[in-house]
Amino acid sequence: MADRLSVQELRDRRANRWLAALSLVLAAIVWHAIRDAISFETVLRDVPILVRPGEGLTVLDQSHDTADIRFRGAQSDLANLDVERTRIQVDVSSAPSSQQGVRMSLALRPSHVRSPSGARAVRIEPDEVSFSIDREGERHVPVKAAFQDAPPEGYEIGSVTCSPATVMLKGPLSKLQEVEVVHTLPIDLQGRVQSFKVRGSVVPPAAFAGARVDPERVAVEVGIVEHAAVRRLDAVPVRALVRAGPSPALDVEPATVQVQLQGRVASLETLDPAAVQAFVETVTLDRGVAYELPVQIYVPPGVRLHSVAPSSVKVTVRK
Repeated sequence: MADRLSVQELRDRRANRWLAALSLVLAAIVWHAIRDAISFETVLRDVPILVRPGEGLTVLDQSHDTADIRFRGAQSDLANLDVERTRIQVDVSSAPSSQQGVRMSLALRPSHVRSPSGARAVRIEPDEVSFSIDREGERHVPVKAAFQDAPPEGYEIGSVTCSPATVMLKGPLSKLQEVEVVHTLPIDLQGRVQSFKVRGSVVPPAAFAGARVDPERVAVEVGIVEHAAVRRLDAVPVRALVRAGPSPALDVEPATVQVQLQGRVASLETLDPAAVQAFVETVTLDRGVAYELPVQIYVPPGVRLHSVAPSSVKVTVRK
């Protein structure tokens, strides 16, 4: 009787094991079904594609710099997605040297995605990136300041100085010789009427990816000068400045002069010619004597005297 009970117990135990295994399988199926039922999807756009070559190498002519990734997961996982902390990283450091300069294409897979979120990458679009690998080199190139807008009317750029005048450009060796100059990000000139100094960020050439500059910023000194126009006034009468009361008769030769004024275009265009006066000082002159006197010019505010011709006149005091 005891032996038959032992056999029965053994059979029961085996049956229980099968039931336990079946339960685990069913639980896994149910878990995946529930997970699929509660999973959500979203697309993270413009995720950077980073192709990592070996040491001393750089990537050239990469077909795409970014890609869109479709993620699947719980809402909490999708909420933690951040394009700033997500990237598509392709390691080609093991590529043989014979591949240098040869166009390569690689499929982008979910395994290339690096993200701190628990969401799972299921699709990448585009799903392929092509590029070339070249030796990295460096050379010094001049740096020039780029500008946007313009100073107000009447002002212009007089001088531009970058310090340092050259930067070290690092990038694909085959492309370096094509670069003659690099530029800063555009510096805004709107409203600038005085010289100024700023720090400008140097932009690597857009022709090839992976280029770097050192230093990344330079000091830019911009000289702003007033753009002066000239207006000529012909036949401005020369007046004599005399004492109050009776005064002797005077002869002025020539009786008129030519005056050239300098200033902003708008100020010169609206100038009333009558506001410009030419005169000579005759208060202390003796009668019957001829004098060569300098011509003095009064100009209204906003403009300045450029020249007067002739600069002196002959003044005779009658007896």
